[in-house]
Amino acid sequence: MSERYERILVGVDGSRQAKRAVEKAIAVAVRNEADLIIVTIMTGGDYVGIGNNTKVGFGFVDQEVMDEARQRSEQTVDAYRKQAEEAGVKHVETSVFYGHPNIDLAKTLPQEYNADLIMIGAIGSNVVERMLMGSTASAVVTNAVTDVLIVRTDMQNHSSKFKRV
Repeated sequence: MSERYERILVGVDGSRQAKRAVEKAIAVAVRNEADLIIVTIMTGGDYVGIGNNTKVGFGFVDQEVMDEARQRSEQTVDAYRKQAEEAGVKHVETSVFYGHPNIDLAKTLPQEYNADLIMIGAIGSNVVERMLMGSTASAVVTNAVTDVLIVRTDMQNHSSKFKRV
């Protein structure tokens, strides 16, 4: 058993919480001299359905909408890759993956990438989505095949929910 993490998987979704998670994942990767895998998972629920993050609503989603979304996701993970490399992470992989975040972040991707730590933001969806689908963070913690670190604070360990006085 290693005393340090060697392959860290961080899930991002464009939210402020995901940004915090990737910033902390970069710091953990640098401290542990670990590889960093930055992934985003695209799902049909992002485009058809309900919620503030839904791009289309109910109805048909054409290929152009999906292609544009994938391109934005690739730009996001690429920007995080550059940030990690500038911070000193030696090996960074990125992936835009189609699937289901609750399952794929907990099981599929950690196994595929041989990750020994999963890092994700505490909450990336809105209240209605959490009530209907449940929190991705909660599902990952419940079903993960490896250690999970849920990021709730910024790099100074300040929460956005509570203002420090």
